[in-house]
Amino acid sequence: MFNIGPVTFHLYGLLIGLGVLAGGWQASKYNKKIWEVLPWVLGCGLAGARLYHVIDQWDYYWLHPGQIVMLWRGGMGIFGGILGGLVGLWWQAKTWKNWLKLADAGAVGLALGQVIGRWGNYFNQELYGKPTSLPWAIYIKPENRLIEVINYDYFHPLFLYESLWCLIIFIILIKAINRYKYKIGSGQVLVLYLGLYGLGRFFLEFLRLESWRVQGVSVAQLISLGLVMAAGWKWAQMSKR
Repeated sequence: MFNIGPVTFHLYGLLIGLGVLAGGWQASKYNKKIWEVLPWVLGCGLAGARLYHVIDQWDYYWLHPGQIVMLWRGGMGIFGGILGGLVGLWWQAKTWKNWLKLADAGAVGLALGQVIGRWGNYFNQELYGKPTSLPWAIYIKPENRLIEVINYDYFHPLFLYESLWCLIIFIILIKAINRYKYKIGSGQVLVLYLGLYGLGRFFLEFLRLESWRVQGVSVAQLISLGLVMAAGWKWAQMSKR
């Protein structure tokens, strides 16, 4: 964090904020009404993302309930954020003729926002993967390491991998709209985003050290696999039409 006069800025929050603005700006290219619903999308998205993380780490937070609202310390679950954001978007736009116009536009903005926002994890020294000696490994301070890897210094930069994957998704979505004429409002763009993000996240989870598991199965991988399958099924339905 850094100070400008009496104001303290947390780099994590600053990067998230920049990601939101960049994503909103990109989405507004396809639908100007995105600015009208963005506060609701953002609020519901933050609540969903934090709730996902708190449930994941409930063994810790039930002993430290006051830290649940400390968003600047990090701790967000993107799947909860996506679901919360979609609920907020639908709730505000349900009376409009086609809320998918906003959802498709928002998917493009979300991909760009993730490219930027994921770098907040770098400054918080979180979202790192298994130990590695690769040239692009990142150094994690001992106080930020999990106990099982306390004797290692360098780790996979999972935040970077996800940021780059989201950049690829962003480029694919832009090309799908501009070159292949995917129509904003058809739902195709949203489905394509969800399927691609789920695909990348499924494989990235193999590098995670700390993962929410139920009966030994990664919850994030289950959700990712579900997104890929649902996107494939929905895509087949759209293709028939």
